[in-house]
Amino acid sequence: MAWWIMSWGCRQNLPDAQSYAARLYVARCGQCHTAYSPRSLTGAMWEVQVEMMDARMRQAGLPALSEEEKRAILSYLKKNAAR
Repeated sequence: MAWWIMSWGCRQNLPDAQSYAARLYVARCGQCHTAYSPRSLTGAMWEVQVEMMDARMRQAGLPALSEEEKRAILSYLKKNAAR
């Protein structure tokens, strides 16, 4: 129950929190850690981070991001990234 409340609070602070891409980001990237604010990194930094996390997901035995999921998440993060 506490996990649900904490995860809901994180989503409320995300830009466009109810968009498909934001919900996908929280669902997939939030499996293992808090879904960080897109503003915490630049777009270029998110590109590297998403690739690294995709590799870690595979190592942990979690389903890898599909190309469509990766594009949607990365587009969302870059659109809302630090400048």
